[in-house]
Amino acid sequence: MVLLKKNALQRQAAEGDGNMQFERIYMQPDRDERIIDGVLWEFLGLCDMPHGSGNEQQASDYLMDRLRRMGLSPVRDDSLNVIADLPPTPGCEGAPLTAVQGHMDMVCAAAPHSAFDAARDPVIALVRDGCLCTNGASSLGADCGIGNAAALYLLSHPNTAHGPVRLLFTTGEEVGLKGALHMDKKYVSDVRYLINTDGFQQGDVVVSSSGGRRETYLRPLLTAVPPGDRAWRLSLDGFRGGHSGYDIDKGRANTIKLLSVFLTELSQRVPFALASFDGGTAHNAIPFASEAVLVAPSRHAEAMERAAFTFQQRVSDMFSVTDPCGRVRLSPCALPPRVWSDADMRATLDLCILIYNGVYSMDAYLPGRVGSSSNLGRVTVNGSGQVEVRSMVRCAVGANEEIIAMQHRRAAAMAGFTMTVGGYKGWPGTADNPLAQLMDRVYYRQNARHLHITSMHAGLETSAFYEKNPGMGIVSAGMTVRNPHSPDEHVEIVSIPPYVKMLHGTLRAIGHGLLQPAAPDDGGLLGVGAAD
Repeated sequence: MVLLKKNALQRQAAEGDGNMQFERIYMQPDRDERIIDGVLWEFLGLCDMPHGSGNEQQASDYLMDRLRRMGLSPVRDDSLNVIADLPPTPGCEGAPLTAVQGHMDMVCAAAPHSAFDAARDPVIALVRDGCLCTNGASSLGADCGIGNAAALYLLSHPNTAHGPVRLLFTTGEEVGLKGALHMDKKYVSDVRYLINTDGFQQGDVVVSSSGGRRETYLRPLLTAVPPGDRAWRLSLDGFRGGHSGYDIDKGRANTIKLLSVFLTELSQRVPFALASFDGGTAHNAIPFASEAVLVAPSRHAEAMERAAFTFQQRVSDMFSVTDPCGRVRLSPCALPPRVWSDADMRATLDLCILIYNGVYSMDAYLPGRVGSSSNLGRVTVNGSGQVEVRSMVRCAVGANEEIIAMQHRRAAAMAGFTMTVGGYKGWPGTADNPLAQLMDRVYYRQNARHLHITSMHAGLETSAFYEKNPGMGIVSAGMTVRNPHSPDEHVEIVSIPPYVKMLHGTLRAIGHGLLQPAAPDDGGLLGVGAAD
C-alpha cells in the first residue's frame, strides 16, 4: 500500500513552456508507467480540496489556475463551470472543434463513524493491490476526477497532437447535471465532436444514456417523551453500496430498505419508539449504511437482542454472494430526550417499503442492459425538522418512468408526505455513431481488440449538451472505476494507459481528418498512442 502525495511523484515542471516532465515512482522507466504517474499527479491535485456537489468553489479556482499554468486563458460562468480553448497543433489547423468534458464535483460518501468532513477535508488517495483507492474513510471522487486528470495530463503534454480542443469542466453533475444544464449553449454551438470522460469501464464507449427523475419526499416530524427507559442503536454497515445506475443490477443490499422492513416487523412483536433514522448519502447512491435509535422498556432487552441476531442471519443468507461483508449490530446507547410520534414512524417506514427499489425492466434493444430502475437513496431528519426521503428513478423508456412515478405518488399520498421532482432527459444514440466508430478503430489498432459500444443506465451530462447542440457527435468513455459513490470506490490502474492512448489517438485522428472510415494507408495515425 502506497500513500500518494504530490511530492511522492517528484514533479518537475519547466514553467512557461508547458513542457511537463515526471520522474518515476516505479522501478521500470516504461511509457505506460510515465502515463500513470502523470495522470496520478493530476488526480492528486484535484483531491487536495473538498469538492462535493455544491462545494466546488475551490476546485473551480484550482482548475482556473491549472489551465493558466498550461498557457491557456480559461473563463468561468456563474455556475463555476470552467471553459478553456486549446489551439490546434501544427498540421491540424483545419480540423473541427472537439470538446473534452468532465465534471468536477463528487459524491462524498463517508464511511460510518468516519472523521471525514466532506465540507473541509481533502480525499486521501492510496495505491493498493493495483488500484487507486482511499483509506476507506470516504469515496475517492474518481467519478469523474480520474477522467479530468487524464485530460489535463494529455493536453498539457507538448507531444499530444490535436485539432482545436475545448476543455469543459462542469459543476453539480451528481445533483442533477446542474452545471451542464446551466451552461450557455454558445460554448457548444460550434463544437462538432464531444468526448465525455465520465465512463466507468475501460474498453467501453457509451453512445446513449438514461434520463433521471430525482424525487424528494417531506413530512413534518412530531416528537414525544420516550415511552421506555432503555435505548439501543441498530446499525447496518459494511455493505458495498455503489452507483444507483451502474451498480443497480448487481444484487447489492439497500440498507434503508432492509432496516425499514426489519423495524416494521419488529414493531409487531416488541413495542418501541423510534428516536432517529438516518441512512444513505444521496438520491443516486445505493445506501451502504443506515442506523436507527430505538427506545423501549428494559423488559424487552432480550427480545431486541434476539430479533437483531435473527435479522443478521437473514441478511447474511440473502447477500452471501453479492454483499457478503454487511453487518447488523445492536448496541446500548444513551436515552434520547425525545422520540418520533408513532404516526410519523409508521408513515416513514411505509414510504420506504413502498418506494420501488432495484431493476424494474431490462432494455428491449440492448440485451443484458438495464432499461428502468429505482433507488431508495436517503432518509434523514433535515434542518427544518422534517423527515426527508430521497429516491432516484432511471428509465430509457418514458412509459416505464410514468408507471414508477405513479406508484411513488400514490405511496407518498398514502404516507402523508409531500413530493417534489426534478430531473433530466435521456441522451438518445445508436451504435453507428461515427465518433464511436473512429474511437473503436483507434482502440483496435492499439490493442488488437474492439471496443464495446453500449449504453449507460445512468444520467450523463451528454444529455444536456445534446439538447444544446443535437448535431454534435458525442461519446462517453473512461477508465475502469469500481463501486463509485462508496468508500470502496477504486480505479484499476492498469486501465489508465489504454484510455489515455485511445483518447490521444482519437484526438489525433480527428486533427488529421480521419473521422471517416480509414483508408488502407492512414500513415499509422490511428494507432498512435499517448504522448511519450
